[in-house]
Amino acid sequence: MTAAYRTRKSVLGIDVGTSTTKALCCSTSGEMIATAQITYPTHVGKGGRAEQQPEDWIAAVVTCLREIARQARSAWPPDAVSITGQMHGLVLLDDRGRVLRPCLICSDSRATEELGIILRRLSRRRILEITGSPPLPVFPGPKMLWIKNNEPQIYQRIRKVMFPKDYVGYVMTGQWATDPSDASGSMLYDFRSRTWNDILGEACGVPADVLPPIRACEEIRGTVGAEFARQSGLSIGTPVIVGGGDLPMTVLGCGITNPSTAGLSLGTAGIVFRLVVDGSLEPSGNLFTFAHADADFQVRMGSCPAAGFSLNWFETSVLGRQPDFERINYSQAEDRLAEKPTLFFLPFLLGTGSPYMNYQVRAGFIGLSPHHNTRQLRLAILEGICYSLRHSLSYLQGECSAIERAMVCGGGTKNETWLHVLSGVIDLPLNCVATRDVAVLGAAILCAYVIEATGTLEETCRRFCRTEQTVQQCARLTEYYQAGYREYVSLANGLVLDGY
Repeated sequence: MTAAYRTRKSVLGIDVGTSTTKALCCSTSGEMIATAQITYPTHVGKGGRAEQQPEDWIAAVVTCLREIARQARSAWPPDAVSITGQMHGLVLLDDRGRVLRPCLICSDSRATEELGIILRRLSRRRILEITGSPPLPVFPGPKMLWIKNNEPQIYQRIRKVMFPKDYVGYVMTGQWATDPSDASGSMLYDFRSRTWNDILGEACGVPADVLPPIRACEEIRGTVGAEFARQSGLSIGTPVIVGGGDLPMTVLGCGITNPSTAGLSLGTAGIVFRLVVDGSLEPSGNLFTFAHADADFQVRMGSCPAAGFSLNWFETSVLGRQPDFERINYSQAEDRLAEKPTLFFLPFLLGTGSPYMNYQVRAGFIGLSPHHNTRQLRLAILEGICYSLRHSLSYLQGECSAIERAMVCGGGTKNETWLHVLSGVIDLPLNCVATRDVAVLGAAILCAYVIEATGTLEETCRRFCRTEQTVQQCARLTEYYQAGYREYVSLANGLVLDGY
């Protein structure tokens, strides 16, 4: 169907996620019209390896768009497309635009030795000053040095470096570019000057001419070419927005437009984030700093890498069954009020995340006794995840103005116990986002804001973002969890800092 016969103006958001590509078609007024998603494999191996095939992303996007076209009908084809996706992935292309090897995705941590080499050239403090985030092996800079040291034949053929969403945009339009948010997650970007940093590039073995031009996320990357139009059903010439990484798009999808609101995402990983005025704060090293879609702000973020992952591990590896987190009976959190906080879970199956930034430390139950049962272990895992998020939130709260409310998104919002525990632990009411897949919603919001060319980004967010419930904290539960949180921090400090 051509645009001339459509009855509704529409936009399309695409999210190239860590396990699934999602697509969402919306009207410019904020009505959800059609959705689709396709999963693909991650190939993991020894030494922290985690890779995906970029062609799997393209196949997933094409399949999603054909399904959206089937559902959307009178709203198809869209007026414009915006892409988001997993941050920190490394895609390498040769001089003919061909992918040289599988993408080292965001969770690939093989470059630990290379990070050590970089840190002998540049101090941790110096890297933090340049990038706004602590140096980690998951960032593309150290990954590039790993390629140079371990796959020299590949390294010599590199002509273009890309991030996942930008590779999809390149296939769609033929245009090579990235945005400040993905650039700021590379350990190659100066967050103050908003440019690639030559000192980091040299330390990581990244020639300046292989890095993409940095363009504002709301710019038009290019238009859909004939070949991709033929595959996907999009119209030739459809504008494609540069877009942003999945973190800033999650911020938009939650409707967060000012520093007074915090966001929490309860998924495989748990993250907590807030906006800060650009340039107003020095990086602490306990949190991450990334560029935002709105250039007036940056996104400060803390993480618990194994949030939902810990729950999945317990159900599958310990209990030997497939998890169904919406139906699992965690029992009521209020049951804990009759007990003293003696059983704790440190949720470090994949390292600590923030604020310790130690990815070698591992998890454990503390205070485990013969009388503890499955219900109590499940609840301790939930509490440990929430304590970890509160620990990062305490750093976010201490940096600038008070946090007045919290928006919560992700699959964890479907479990009432998790929400009640979290509300008690952080002592804030929780406003649950109605749309589960907020990053792809954020991409659609950005797209609508660009093509409408009227109003503000905040006004566009208000049209699209809705909450489905608010969970109020229970005073008695909050009091109980404040004592539990203090004990958690003491135990975590002992494990991470003192090494017991």
